[in-house]
Amino acid sequence: MPVAPITYTGPMCARPDCSRTAWRDGLCVYCWRLAYLFGKDPKMFAYQPLQGYGDERSAVELPWEEWEREAQHRGRGLADLFAEGPTKDDEAEPGNRRR
Repeated sequence: MPVAPITYTGPMCARPDCSRTAWRDGLCVYCWRLAYLFGKDPKMFAYQPLQGYGDERSAVELPWEEWEREAQHRGRGLADLFAEGPTKDDEAEPGNRRR
């Protein structure tokens, strides 16, 4: 019986160097649980490289366009979007606790 290779479908984990499929908040289940364990916002945890910061090229590009669209959707400026904090939907997620 021939063996078929396992193929991942769908979006991949947003965390650099992670090759698993996305599960929640753009992260795979393992990265999401790691963010939850350390009380980090999973959406921001995605920008921390899996292998750490090796050099000055390890930085990732932030999704400014997405944030600008969200701010425009809410009728606020980009700075106001960051100043207002998470929405009630964001706070409902177990990994988005404030300490």
